[in-house]
Amino acid sequence: MKRIFGRILLLAVLMAALTVPGAGAAGSDGKMPILMYHDLTDDPDKTNSMTITGERFRLDMEFLQEFGYTPLLPADLIAIRDGSLAMPERPVMVTFDDGYRSNYDIAYPILLQTGMKAVISVIAHNMTSEKPADGVRNHLLWSEMREMVQSGTVEIGSHTYNLHNPKYGGNTAPDGINGVMRLGGESFSAYRARVGSDLMTSIDLITQYTGQERVNYFAYPFGAYDSWMQQLLEENGIAVSTLTNPGMATPMASLHKMPRYGIRMETPVAALLRQTDTATPSLANVSVNGTAAKLPAYNIRGNNYVRVRDVAVLLKDTASGFDVQWNAAEHRVELTSFSVYTPIGTENKTLPEGKRTVQSITEPTVVDGAANMVAAYYLDGYTYYKLRSLGDLCGFAVDWNNDTQTVEVIA
Repeated sequence: MKRIFGRILLLAVLMAALTVPGAGAAGSDGKMPILMYHDLTDDPDKTNSMTITGERFRLDMEFLQEFGYTPLLPADLIAIRDGSLAMPERPVMVTFDDGYRSNYDIAYPILLQTGMKAVISVIAHNMTSEKPADGVRNHLLWSEMREMVQSGTVEIGSHTYNLHNPKYGGNTAPDGINGVMRLGGESFSAYRARVGSDLMTSIDLITQYTGQERVNYFAYPFGAYDSWMQQLLEENGIAVSTLTNPGMATPMASLHKMPRYGIRMETPVAALLRQTDTATPSLANVSVNGTAAKLPAYNIRGNNYVRVRDVAVLLKDTASGFDVQWNAAEHRVELTSFSVYTPIGTENKTLPEGKRTVQSITEPTVVDGAANMVAAYYLDGYTYYKLRSLGDLCGFAVDWNNDTQTVEVIA
């Protein structure tokens, strides 16, 4: 059973228009999604355009893990461009802006749990070395950043030292001053003195306090680009930069000004990167406690996916039987482990001949009240899972016998 973080989040069904075209083949065409997060919370009532729940983030990372996405850090992108590292089939880069405390308290354990990685671009002015006496703080400690960097799970980037422009009203400034944009009438030398010194200060603090040898990454505040900043980034060895406009990045073309998808509560990654695949009908050889059986299956990307109710019937007289319910309102499967299943008469139907185009589910599977994002597909009113996924969810053992080409279930 998967370890569950945070409270249960009921996910809304998103329209297919949210799906990124070609996202299922990311990497094969040189494209890569970059995901943008800011703050996380354990309180569903405190979400907003910049804050999502830890539960939402966990489900997002589980989706990436289940569908074989390879997380890349800015240092990895540089190595890929240099030819010392190959581009994976399904690359992704997870980013956080600002450097909130929740990046350590909530996101970091989830990254470790799922094998994902992230780059956190910090506003260095807001980072602190010591915990305040009252224990109340919104941002990361340098010691927390050092720990995450040393784990290899996190890279720290710059979001400037202090150029979110409180002096000018930030992104609400009436004169349009945003982030690193130049001031009206400002010369390049004056810009270099003002913005360049800010950048160097952020770099110095990051390398000094985190143990990171260099700063590879810069996230433009408010996504506001200025061509003068590009020269300063290059002069300071920053080879990777991102904006906030949505779209697929093409890192082999350029590592600068890359677009990112902002992730909000209503835009889960499962919908944004929904997988579209070809499914070929087949029969899966299964052995349950030594008794052979066959299950109708669709072969997708070399794996057999079987209908969840067919498996429930197969295990209903074992110690690991489970119940299946369909929540029509939430459009999701809900399972109860170690429970009696009552067949509904549609199990083990023969699959139609011919290949089919299928899409991955966008909703989590709820098991014993807890949401889990697993690799599964929905087709013709049925949800198809890998047997191993169902075993992980419902507590029965699954193994593969290569000699007999059989999935062996101990239930």
